[in-house]
Amino acid sequence: MTRKRFLELGRNAALKELSSRILHNCELTKQIVLHCASVGIAHYRISSCLLPLVTDSTLRIFYDDLPDMRRIEAALAEVGVAAKDCGVSISSHPDQFNVLTSYNQDVIDRSIKELNHQAYVLDLIGLPQNYSAPMCLHLNLSPDFKRETISDYVDRFVASLASCSQSASLASCSQSVRNRLVLENEDKSFWNCANLYEHFGSRIPLVYDNLHDSCNQSNAHPQVLIDLFKITWGTYAPVMHWSEGTPEKPRSHAEFASHIPEVVSMNKDCVWEFELKGKDCAILQILKSQ
Repeated sequence: MTRKRFLELGRNAALKELSSRILHNCELTKQIVLHCASVGIAHYRISSCLLPLVTDSTLRIFYDDLPDMRRIEAALAEVGVAAKDCGVSISSHPDQFNVLTSYNQDVIDRSIKELNHQAYVLDLIGLPQNYSAPMCLHLNLSPDFKRETISDYVDRFVASLASCSQSASLASCSQSVRNRLVLENEDKSFWNCANLYEHFGSRIPLVYDNLHDSCNQSNAHPQVLIDLFKITWGTYAPVMHWSEGTPEKPRSHAEFASHIPEVVSMNKDCVWEFELKGKDCAILQILKSQ
């Protein structure tokens, strides 16, 4: 549901329609989890669009404004029960517009609001507030070396993630976010695997993405990088990303895999999220080929 459609309907009708769609999304998510379990897929990255528009500050939508909110909460709780009963782990990957290191405080505040919302959804599902239900984030912004050092950049990220803002008027990330947030290497600019590990490896779990690594190399063998990233997860099962690019656009995800990735078969202690456009069909193709 788009913002334009919401405004066209008028607030009361729009809230009713939005609420109905959100309830449908949440009920469908349970069916997706059950489907994953039935075909042997043991992990699911939950959609970041389950509750559209609720974080749009211009619309001023509160959870209790949704007529079906109690049913939505119950449906999300059922997702958690189904996932636990079926042994399907769950993660999330907030969209790329969330930037905790922006030089624009408004962008940071909006990012924090979105991250808090995504974490709240995981809470409603009943997932632990720890790295067994991780929220993966891109840094999405390289340091501006004309105005700051890398240390300054890292400090700004930590401050945005910290429990207390220096100003009471500014938003702060919830404990639910801080206990789940992990970082992924970028496909361009400064935050390749080597730089990410050097500056964040002792602070936060890191997600290795093979396609990003091939586009933005660190002059290190993938297995070396994976081993380093694994350490950052401590006792939690590391979550990693694998995909293939297309010949026309190397950074774009392919529909299906052309081969069984060696890094996956060599690292079965990791949870691998396959970022292929064919989604479950692409994963089933891989499972059947092993």
